[in-house]
Amino acid sequence: MTDRSRIANVRSIIEQTEGKAARRGSKNGRNLVPVTRRRQERTRGSDERDLVSVDDRARAELQSMEEGKLFTERQLDLLGIIHPKSRNRGLIDALRQLRTKLYSLRPDGNFSVLVSSVVPQGGGSFTALNLAATIAFDKAKTSLLVDANMYNPVIHKLLKLIGREDSHGLLEYLEHPELGVEHIVSPSGVPRMRVIPIGRNDEISAEHFTSARYKQLMHDIKSRYDNRFVVVDGPAMTTSADAKILSDLCDFTVLVVPYGGVTSGVLDSVVDEIDESRLAGVVINDQPS
Repeated sequence: MTDRSRIANVRSIIEQTEGKAARRGSKNGRNLVPVTRRRQERTRGSDERDLVSVDDRARAELQSMEEGKLFTERQLDLLGIIHPKSRNRGLIDALRQLRTKLYSLRPDGNFSVLVSSVVPQGGGSFTALNLAATIAFDKAKTSLLVDANMYNPVIHKLLKLIGREDSHGLLEYLEHPELGVEHIVSPSGVPRMRVIPIGRNDEISAEHFTSARYKQLMHDIKSRYDNRFVVVDGPAMTTSADAKILSDLCDFTVLVVPYGGVTSGVLDSVVDEIDESRLAGVVINDQPS
């Protein structure tokens, strides 16, 4: 999470009423947006964690809404997380542009958006994290970042830094009906930004995301607060069937492509797999300045 950011293009692929042919034809006129590719490594704890009882739901929800320990501006810079006073104004302006694009697609309410790299290590997690942070700039809005990348999760690293490494996560919630949403939402160290880590489960299965419980979760976390915007950090589109499933369950999808790392044929094949009404755009990552 310490890589330096570079300028990249955010390419609007479609308007909601355009077809696939028109979408492909619109790839040339696009706006600048900065993102960074980061290499992530999953660490999984070995200690068993006790489940929170149903009787503690109200207390857990109050605790989850507390800001807890917040990162300083210096710490955010070191972590590669933007904040209103970040010196990289180009990065801030570009991510604000991406945020505004998403707002324009849902002007009358909040939304959920999947951010997924086309290929592994393409910068999807960095883009998701900083999009959520950018939404939280606005004191009238909150963001919730959901780590749904079972093979390369990142949020647990933030929670470890703020002393919340024992927090329950998504996989535990899907496996244990006694856990409520309030038990898996944690502070992030960033004001007005909450996170749901991937959690811990010995058996990783794509069936998690096709379950009725996951679908209900996505509905609940978006509808509970009308000023909450949900950003889902998903796995790479070309290596996991989970990404397509997650895309179908979010309002919008943003694809992240490493500069020079994906052929137009691969990109087109991924784009064709996504519902046209959900594809918000493509981010080109690590473009040389």
